[in-house]
Amino acid sequence: MPVCGIRQSSAQGLYFTWQSWRCWISIIYLISTLLDTFFTIYQVMNEMLDVRNVEPIVFHGGILLATWQFFGLAKKWPKLMRRWDRVEHLLPMYENWKQRERLARQIQRVAFLLIGLSLMEHLLSIISAVYYDYCPRRRDPIESYLYKASYQLFFVFPYSHWMGCLGKIQNILLTFGWSFMDIFLIMISMGLSELLARLSKSLERRVDQAMPEAYWTSQRTQYRAIVNLIYQVDNAVSGIILISFGNNLYFVCLNLLKSIKSMPSMAHTVYFFFSLAFLLGRSVAVVIVVSSVNDRSQEPLRLLKLVPQRAFHEEVERFASELAKDVVALSGLKFFNVTRKLFLTVAGTIVTYELVLIQFHEDKKPWDCGALNVD
Repeated sequence: MPVCGIRQSSAQGLYFTWQSWRCWISIIYLISTLLDTFFTIYQVMNEMLDVRNVEPIVFHGGILLATWQFFGLAKKWPKLMRRWDRVEHLLPMYENWKQRERLARQIQRVAFLLIGLSLMEHLLSIISAVYYDYCPRRRDPIESYLYKASYQLFFVFPYSHWMGCLGKIQNILLTFGWSFMDIFLIMISMGLSELLARLSKSLERRVDQAMPEAYWTSQRTQYRAIVNLIYQVDNAVSGIILISFGNNLYFVCLNLLKSIKSMPSMAHTVYFFFSLAFLLGRSVAVVIVVSSVNDRSQEPLRLLKLVPQRAFHEEVERFASELAKDVVALSGLKFFNVTRKLFLTVAGTIVTYELVLIQFHEDKKPWDCGALNVD
C-alpha cells in the first residue's frame, strides 16, 4: 500500500503520489505478480486439473487481487485516516500515557507475532524441501528446490539459476503478502474496536447518574461519528476481507484434506502440521478480531438499559433506538457481515465440504514420482 508520509506525527502528513518510490515498487510488484499468475495458469491448464492442482492458481490469484485492492486503498488512505483522526478527537481523552500507548503496543505485538510465525513456517518449508527432496528435478539439491519453487516459470523457459532466484524472491513476497493481508485486517479491526470501547467506557462511568440531555446528545453524536467511520472503512476494505476469507477457507479445507495423507519424512510432517496450525490460528484470529467490531457496537445498548428511570428522557430513547436498529460490522464486499455467528457458519461449511472431499479422496503418495528425468 504505497502511502507516503507514514512517519509523520499526524494523519495530516499522509499523501499519495505516483512519483514516489513506494508507488513504483508497488507497481513493479503488481506487474511481477500478474506475470507469475499468468505463468501459473498456463502451467496448470496444461496438466491434469483437479481440486488440488488449482491450489497455485487460487494462491497467486488471491494475492494478485489483494495487491490491486491495496493499491486502490492507498489512494483513499490519507483522506480516510484524517477522518479517523477527527473522530478520535471527538472522544473522551485518555487518562494517562499508558492508556494511549496500549493499543499501539497491542498492534505491534500482534504484527511481530504473526510475521515471526510466517517466517518460521517459510523456513520450515525450505528445510523440509531441501533436506528431503523426494522428487529431485536437478542433481544439485538447491537447484532442485529453486526449480520446484518456480516450476511455473520453467514450464515455459529452460532452467537458469538467476531466474530460479527471482522466482524464489517472488514466492517469498507472495507468502508474506498473504500473511500481511490478514495482519492488516486484524490491525484495522483492533483500531475500530478501540473507538467503540472508549465510548462504552465513558458511558459506563456515568450511566447510573442523572446526566443532562446535552450529555446524551454528545454521546449519540460520538457514536454516530464512529459508525459512519466504520461504514467508510468497510467500503474501503470489504474487498480485501472477501479475498482473505475466501483464501483462508479454501486452504483450510485443502490442508485438512492433505492431513489424512502419510508424509515422506519427519521434516515434512513437522512443517505440514505447523503450517496447518498457523493457518487455522490466523484464520480464527481474523474472524474473531474483525467480528469484535460488531460485538463492541452492541455494548452501549446494554449500558443504556442501566440508566435510572429519573434520568431516562427522549434523547436517551433516541440513542437506544439507533443502537437497536444499526447493524455495525465489517463485511465481505457486502455479501456477508463479519460477526461471531459467521465463525460457526464457516466451521460448519468446512466440516461439510471435508466430508464430501474425503468420500472422493484417493491417497496418492506424492513421492511416487515414477519415471523422472534428472538433469
